[in-house]
Amino acid sequence: MVSPAEPSDAVGHCRALVVSYHRDIDSGRATAGIGAFADDAEFEAHGRVFRGRDEILGFLKAREANTGRQTVHVLANEVVTGQDDGGDDKVELQTMVLLHVRQPDGAYVLDRVLNTVHRFRYSGGQWRITQRTSRPLHPTV
Repeated sequence: MVSPAEPSDAVGHCRALVVSYHRDIDSGRATAGIGAFADDAEFEAHGRVFRGRDEILGFLKAREANTGRQTVHVLANEVVTGQDDGGDDKVELQTMVLLHVRQPDGAYVLDRVLNTVHRFRYSGGQWRITQRTSRPLHPTV
């Protein structure tokens, strides 16, 4: 078991993947975030599940094309667990995502709060997201 009080390189790398793909979305380069995901990953967003890198990339392309929607994702209340399943290293990161959306006047307003779970697997010499699930904690404003 890996706890936040005992950070490891694996946990730090997995957290960095989550931060980086959200940063890519917020900077208008959503498709750059595809590298964080495993080939067989599942990504839940907007009430849908995107399976595999092709479907996830399709979601990210659509998000990137929506240039009128500017966002800031803030991660909070992170809980990290890790386990070794017979040589198959895995990490799980649970976090709240506070999604802020830019308004016409330029101000960012909290749109929703999501409870997310990212699961990671170490394979082929690298960590990748294998599953991302989310559940709204705060209704859309």
